[in-house]
Amino acid sequence: MEIQLQVVLADYAVTHDGKVMMAGAGWSQVGSGIFTSALALMAKIPWDMTEKRIRIHAELVDEDGRNVLVNSSPLAFDIDLEVARPSHLRPGSDVDQNLAIQIPPIALAPGRSYEWRVTVDGRGHREWNRTFFVRE
Repeated sequence: MEIQLQVVLADYAVTHDGKVMMAGAGWSQVGSGIFTSALALMAKIPWDMTEKRIRIHAELVDEDGRNVLVNSSPLAFDIDLEVARPSHLRPGSDVDQNLAIQIPPIALAPGRSYEWRVTVDGRGHREWNRTFFVRE
């Protein structure tokens, strides 16, 4: 089985009590200048992937596929997690795992597109990526 994953761009996102709280969610364009943003990730972990280490990697690339650099380092995040099997859940059920990554304030070149590329254990799916455009 494979993880089901939804990724949402937001102005702000946090998790609380297993839920994602978002503000300004679902955008694909942003104004020029310094802006803050977040990635909200809502995953369904298959039963057979619980109790195992899972690595989620997110990296920001420009429209040419080059890493976006901040202070000479790629803007990227790695999250290692191990999802427990809740005792009250029926065997074979998916387990919800929600995450939020708050991105530090950045300024990107106007008139260009960027994409957050997300992989799970090194495997990606196009529908997990989020592309956005910086207006001039």
